[in-house]
Amino acid sequence: MGDIVSPTQYMADIPSNLSEQGRDRVEYLLDEKGFDSVNETQAAFLKAGGMDRGNTLLCAETGNGKTFCAETVVQRALENGRSVAYLVPSVSLTNGKYASIDEWLDDRYTLANATWGQTAGYRSADVIVATFDSYYEAAIRGVGLGVDTVIFDDFHELYSDFRGDTIEKCLTIARQNGAEVFANSATVGNPDEIARWLESDLVISPAERGVPIVERPVMKGDSRKSYGEFIGDLIMDNRDVGPFMVFNFSTSNAQTRALRIKDSCRFERPDTDYRSKVESAVDTVLTSTHHDLINCLENGVAFHYAGLENSVKELVEEGVKNGDIKCISCTTTLAYGFDSPIQSVIVADLARFGEFIGKYEYIQWIGRAGRGGDMEEAYAYPIYTKDEAEDYFEFGTPVEEKSLESIGSHFGPVPDHFPRDEYISNAENADTNLRWLLIELVVSGWNTLDEIIEFVSMTLYGFYQGTSTATTPTLGGDPVANKVTRFVEELDKKEFINYRSDNEITPTDLGESVFEYDHATRLEATPDALKGVTKMLENYHPISPERLVKEFAAVSYRCNLQESPGEGNSLWELLDRNGYEQTDETMTAAVMTWLWAQGIDADLIEDRAEIDVAQLSTTASNLSEAIGAVGELYTATPYEEPVWMETFAQQLADGVTVDDLHLTSYDGIARGRVMALEDQIQTAWSGLEKDTPPGSASTVEKLVFQHAEAPSGFEDNIVRGADHISTGTAPTVVKAVEDWAGGDVSDRQQPPIAESGREFLKFGNSAGTVDMSRPSTSSSESTSRDTTQGTSLDDFR
Repeated sequence: MGDIVSPTQYMADIPSNLSEQGRDRVEYLLDEKGFDSVNETQAAFLKAGGMDRGNTLLCAETGNGKTFCAETVVQRALENGRSVAYLVPSVSLTNGKYASIDEWLDDRYTLANATWGQTAGYRSADVIVATFDSYYEAAIRGVGLGVDTVIFDDFHELYSDFRGDTIEKCLTIARQNGAEVFANSATVGNPDEIARWLESDLVISPAERGVPIVERPVMKGDSRKSYGEFIGDLIMDNRDVGPFMVFNFSTSNAQTRALRIKDSCRFERPDTDYRSKVESAVDTVLTSTHHDLINCLENGVAFHYAGLENSVKELVEEGVKNGDIKCISCTTTLAYGFDSPIQSVIVADLARFGEFIGKYEYIQWIGRAGRGGDMEEAYAYPIYTKDEAEDYFEFGTPVEEKSLESIGSHFGPVPDHFPRDEYISNAENADTNLRWLLIELVVSGWNTLDEIIEFVSMTLYGFYQGTSTATTPTLGGDPVANKVTRFVEELDKKEFINYRSDNEITPTDLGESVFEYDHATRLEATPDALKGVTKMLENYHPISPERLVKEFAAVSYRCNLQESPGEGNSLWELLDRNGYEQTDETMTAAVMTWLWAQGIDADLIEDRAEIDVAQLSTTASNLSEAIGAVGELYTATPYEEPVWMETFAQQLADGVTVDDLHLTSYDGIARGRVMALEDQIQTAWSGLEKDTPPGSASTVEKLVFQHAEAPSGFEDNIVRGADHISTGTAPTVVKAVEDWAGGDVSDRQQPPIAESGREFLKFGNSAGTVDMSRPSTSSSESTSRDTTQGTSLDDFR
């Protein structure tokens, strides 16, 4: 979606200095988008020659129509026979930009939508909408170098330590390749410097924000109320300026505060059946998180964060846009590109790990207010606990007049003569970012020292160090050249590259393997950490699944549950028996390998492992990604990747046994439904005198046995009798069972795990009756059943 232009915003005439062709282009776009005229920002951009070829940095307040300006650049480039890449921060934003361009794009041109890692559109499309990651991936491999014009939307993400280094690399490689650059942003603290770096024209809009933001800081003081209760009271005291958006530092804060707000506020209950909508969106058994969300939605409140399913996030976003949701509690997932009728933004967390967030972040967050709907003013309610916040965030100063930090580089500090405190430079990760950049360059064909130095000199780091972008710097007093040379020598010693001479720098097998692995995953690991994993694969060959999980839990916090039960927990005994020490990493290995990947219920895991399972599925997904790409690291070892590796990665992703991967390979059958079917089988077999497969057997084996014994009643009495198996899904389950029975099964290699929860939790006994006691709480993945009534197989015929 493009910028929402406020009806109160000053409209202007199309500048007279435009050529007849330029005027025709603008009028065509206005007509296609349903606008009568350009606004003040757009007029300033056009008057400054924004439609002429050349690099441009456009800075304008939020909601001033910057997207329209970007699309005039797209239109002009296409008519001049040039290809365009339109880049946005995240995959979720690509659809909106694609639709915005598709509204007016002539049938003569092809439009593609790329996601992270996909490069096909760069070869054939006239316009490709993509993420920054996608463009860099394509460009570094030579595929995206044919793009003539690159649009950088939400350019202020260059501040971020999450995407900033990638954006800096994107800008550098685009400029080195001679591509035209158009960048737009609402929040840049040093636009003059950035424009000089980009060798671009700078256009700063004279227009004020379409809907002005009134700042109303709130001191929490010594209030004993929880943040959720405090926010609820704040909302009720200002209920006339809703809907509200609450920004939180963490996912747990977003969810727990939403629940508190729901209890504190009395919004009009929406008519929408959100229980049915959520059930349809997740297409599996509802978890406790889903139940919490439904409870909130039914009361006009919602929470939103990255860990929710995309379909659920889209459902929540639509509820905000259509007015059902009066308050949404979120993380920064909605800080960019989300336009809705939010009138007031509450910033609940002004600090992160004890330090104030960046002022640029604060401005970006509160800028979500007043982005849609008919309102004359929007409001910002920053909640603070320290008096220092008043000066730091300049409370009382109009939003558009607040000072912002300057953008620094992600590859090195600004020189000593710069006021470093005023620059956001990601200093903690700069050296790691530079090491990765050098490995990427060498692997991708920058094979002389001069070529590498030239590239780094064209980064923002090189600009601040005063190196020339016109000629290759010479060695000696040049700080960039000296640092690059030092790091190249270091990477040579660590065996990532071969530095034979200044004119012959080549990658090693290790360098190529860590490069490919890093680009196949998003673990944010260092080169040294991945080298350690590679050495572990070699030293412990053949590797065990447990040790593999343990290693990745140590490499990345994303792969670590960071949970440990008490000393007397039986899992410690099992770990000790298998030669593992007692650490968070080994506990993660035990839980993920012996319980989660064996299809053990999450509530049972929480009860027996004595851990919080809130991040269980997210950690499992991250481990699946990490282990699924480990074949890239094996290329730097003398060994082949174990044949079971792909199966184990899929087990982690699906949370079931190897055999039950057969079930989850069918559309609509996920972990929760496998467990619901398991529960139904347990109910059916409770008290049977006839021998049945043991309780430790896979669910699909039990279903096949039941189907063979009582085929006529199998679908109606067993499959449809299971919780959350709809009439639409039931035939799919039957088909999966029949395929297994008929031998239509994929060949999957069993990972050599040391233990299985299906055995040591006494999942069943030799008689076949289920003897697995569950915790007293109701299951979040499948509903507990009363299994006291005896049955026979005949009951299900």
